[in-house]
Amino acid sequence: MRGRTTALAFSVTLLGFAGGIAIRARGAGQAPAADQPRSEQERARLLATGKQLFLARCARCHNEHGDKPLKTGPPLNERVLSTQEIARAVNGRLRDKTGEERRAVTLYISSLMKTRDSEEKPAPKP
Repeated sequence: MRGRTTALAFSVTLLGFAGGIAIRARGAGQAPAADQPRSEQERARLLATGKQLFLARCARCHNEHGDKPLKTGPPLNERVLSTQEIARAVNGRLRDKTGEERRAVTLYISSLMKTRDSEEKPAPKP
């Protein structure tokens, strides 16, 4: 009896662990909901918040439209970065801001430049 109880407990633990992995793997390829605003109003709100924070924290070096050349390379709006690369930089520099504020700045910077994400997707046919 003791062997069956141990085997049953092990099976339940293993299934729970495998189920957790499957749930994480299923969601891994999906874009975060914050990167895809639910409506145009939400997108406009996030862009406004992102612009405000960008002007306060980033424009000194990059200008309002990200067009100021830097000693370290081309202007921000001429760099070809993916949304993930932008988010990584924003998250590192704006650690004191909330997740939503960082997503807003990422969205605003993405709107300034041609991103690698947009190059990977084929242009819509007319």
